[in-house]
Amino acid sequence: MNYRVNLKALDNSFKVPNELADNFIKLANPKHIMVLLWVLRHAETPKSADEIAEMLQIEKAVVREAIFYWIDNGFIIPEGENASSPAKPKAKAKKKETADAKPSHKLGSSMASDEEVLKRAEESDEFRYVLQKSQELFSRTISKAERSMLLSLMDYYGLPTEVILMLITYAVSAGRTGTNYIHTVGISWAEEGITTFESAEAKIEQLNKTNKLWSAFQRQAGIPVKNPTRKQEALFTKWTGEWNMSVELIAYGYEKMIDAIDKPNYKYLDKMLGSWHEAGAYTIDRVEALEAEKQNGIKGKKTSEENSFSTSSFESFVMNNELKYKKEEG
Repeated sequence: MNYRVNLKALDNSFKVPNELADNFIKLANPKHIMVLLWVLRHAETPKSADEIAEMLQIEKAVVREAIFYWIDNGFIIPEGENASSPAKPKAKAKKKETADAKPSHKLGSSMASDEEVLKRAEESDEFRYVLQKSQELFSRTISKAERSMLLSLMDYYGLPTEVILMLITYAVSAGRTGTNYIHTVGISWAEEGITTFESAEAKIEQLNKTNKLWSAFQRQAGIPVKNPTRKQEALFTKWTGEWNMSVELIAYGYEKMIDAIDKPNYKYLDKMLGSWHEAGAYTIDRVEALEAEKQNGIKGKKTSEENSFSTSSFESFVMNNELKYKKEEG
């Protein structure tokens, strides 16, 4: 079925730039488009970002980001400045993009500019899809830092589209949507070779298991519930995964650590648990028995040293002093 415009609806209308409909509508954030359409509708009465946010009932930060985006692309200008032609995205190459297509440069730790992100979105259907789906998963407009981070994970670290989106899905479900966290986890996945749907699914299953165990550990140890840091997460994965230690034993170790040094120190705890792991002590009873053996060994050593000292002293006394028996006269 084909569709056409109801011409009566055009009786009250305003102008929309062709470039917006032809190009940017496919690339821009939906909320950015919302802001621009509202600004176009009220072109004769300039408004501030705060006024636009209030009228559209969206976040001020989103409106400001949208305004910067449209200023960069020539659709909006600050009051008092001369108008210029809007930017025109380069037409897509007719040749179909291959899976091996790469950007002209690699992204490292530096942030990619909006121009670089836009250019890549024009070139790559996959990257444009990642941007669109990420916004849906976050349920908000993604920031410049997030767009740059996604470009870095895809083009510099080589993570496939489905793996990046699975990572974001996990991060949202875990309440860990910080750009630095997602970028760091993405890099570690790339280094571990997690580049398929199956491997990402297995990794997320492991992370979810670790998170549940971490929450149980916090409750047992009386720690305020919060997400572990990346280092804590790695240590906890080692303790529960590689060493097969129970949450109860780790919480017991945490309590002993506090008793010993009166403050949390996960390196200290790691060394303590490592010594138990080497000794094959995987229950609280076995750890207590091990410690009792050590204490008895220390006591036995001290007793032996004391006895040895007394005997040698006595022998030295005998050798250096002549013992005489004096018969009592009756």
